[in-house]
Amino acid sequence: MRLGIVAAKDARSRETAEDVVRFVRRRFPETAVRTDVGPPAPEILVVVGDDRFLLETLRKADPRTPVLGIGDGFLAEAPPERHEDALDAVLKGRHWIEPRLRLETTIDGARLPPALNEVALSTRTAAGFLRYSLEVDGERVWRDAGDGVVVCTPTGSTGYGLSAGGPIVMENAEAFVLVPVCSANGQRPVVVPSRATVAITDIEGRSGCELVLDGGVRTRVRASGFAVRASDDPARFVRLGKAKYLRTFGKLRAKQTVPEVPVGAPPSAKFLFRLLSDQGAMTERQLAADSGLAERTARNALAYLVREGLIRRSTSLRDAREAIFGLRH
Repeated sequence: MRLGIVAAKDARSRETAEDVVRFVRRRFPETAVRTDVGPPAPEILVVVGDDRFLLETLRKADPRTPVLGIGDGFLAEAPPERHEDALDAVLKGRHWIEPRLRLETTIDGARLPPALNEVALSTRTAAGFLRYSLEVDGERVWRDAGDGVVVCTPTGSTGYGLSAGGPIVMENAEAFVLVPVCSANGQRPVVVPSRATVAITDIEGRSGCELVLDGGVRTRVRASGFAVRASDDPARFVRLGKAKYLRTFGKLRAKQTVPEVPVGAPPSAKFLFRLLSDQGAMTERQLAADSGLAERTARNALAYLVREGLIRRSTSLRDAREAIFGLRH
């Protein structure tokens, strides 16, 4: 078997990846090991790190390559401390492959990278207000106004879609969800079949609008809008054991133990807390860039969250001048 092993840049992920390489070479010397995504593509790609890193890697990897996630994130199959058990099971063939629907977005005839979780439309500045029209297979569903709209997959339904008021969708469902964010007209989330094409057009926003794919890829969008459909290249995940549904609900229960931000907290603090919940630990610079908040606003929001004991501040191992913020567990 050809095994690829890639890791995020944090010290724990790098150390775990090094342990994985040593374990495979010691126990399965006949297995070829490489530390990149190819080409040629490995038969199985082991991704060590948080969900953000896994999503970045999926955009680079061959979609036909099954991915084994090792980390503490929602998408991981095994935690770092169980990496030997996971690799032993995979290399002995005690695993199965689960395809996951991804979204393909087209703007002005150009295709964007496929999204595993969601495609979110919002204004370019925080707390902006926009208007848009929603069509499904060419039929007008509504004209709405609010903070935006999220098109999410079953995988993404437990992330941004859920926090915006959408339903939980089973991971293997052939559907995706349209979730209006703070709808001014009281529009409710809609579940559509995966064979449908969703178009969001007639977009109006004073400060300009943008699409955010999986929280990491940002693209400006014009009034003419964009279209979303199921990608022909689903993601493929390595799974261990027989559970198909309890994995999702077990991880959701674990996330629900995270303390909630007080009702009276600044909106910017609530927004950054949600980002850290969904994306994992980030630097102040990353948080400001991903949220669209001004650096001073992001800094004040982080100070509030640290003061309230909701997040922790630690020093980056790569640069002692830089701080990393993450949830307290």
